[in-house]
Amino acid sequence: MRSFSIVVAADLANGIGLKGTLPWRLRKDMAFFANITSKVVNHDSEKHKIKRVNACIMGRKTWESIPPRFRPLISRFNVIVSRNPNYLDGVSVSFFLGLFNLLTLSLFSYPTRVVCSDKPEKEDPLVAVAPSLKDALDLVESLQNEPSESETSFLNDALMAVSSIVPAPLDVIPDELPDFQVDRIFLIGGAQLYEEGVKSADCKNIFLTRIQTTVDCDTFFPNIEETQYKLLSSSESHTFLEKYLHEPVQGGIIEEGDYKYEYTVYNRI
Repeated sequence: MRSFSIVVAADLANGIGLKGTLPWRLRKDMAFFANITSKVVNHDSEKHKIKRVNACIMGRKTWESIPPRFRPLISRFNVIVSRNPNYLDGVSVSFFLGLFNLLTLSLFSYPTRVVCSDKPEKEDPLVAVAPSLKDALDLVESLQNEPSESETSFLNDALMAVSSIVPAPLDVIPDELPDFQVDRIFLIGGAQLYEEGVKSADCKNIFLTRIQTTVDCDTFFPNIEETQYKLLSSSESHTFLEKYLHEPVQGGIIEEGDYKYEYTVYNRI
């Protein structure tokens, strides 16, 4: 199920950024963002043999706006949308992808992915690059269902075969299939992907932290069409978020420093 949600903070004029950074620093909202994008609630230890994580899809500029010490976003599958297949580590992966697709996609509907990490000492989270939002969604959708034993065996054999052909070093080639499944999918920026995302029928929810003022911004969130989405009331948004996260969420207007803001929810009609 490839449905996804958008997470964003915007002022009253839909401003979301200034010179590649957030125009505000709101500790509670950042904690809310981390929680909603990382918490896995659809986990059944008896049913699922491998761990489940959420996926965060973002553009290259959004990825680069995250302080290096905080990226990859921990405990989440980070997918960077970039037209440059060599974006991470300057490694060409097109040859590997072509061979792997040739070996596997004719038999299984299991799209390949390029697994990378700028923190190789950590096993998780992983980072992948996709050329478009559609490809990113295809990628994470392929990781939402646990493959059968026969698929796992075949795909691991294909990985070994391709790895023996591609010249070293190619750290982006995984030596085995991913040891995780994707639960929920979130689109977290930037403006261009937001523009595409809100128009997608696959976008079911928009979690918008509404800053109760206007500030100097040069990047904006697109208008949300009333014919496509319903803005829940303050109480409805609060109830929806608590059910979505299975835990208490602060409702109403939140005051932090010089700012007032509220967690709002738009649901696709």
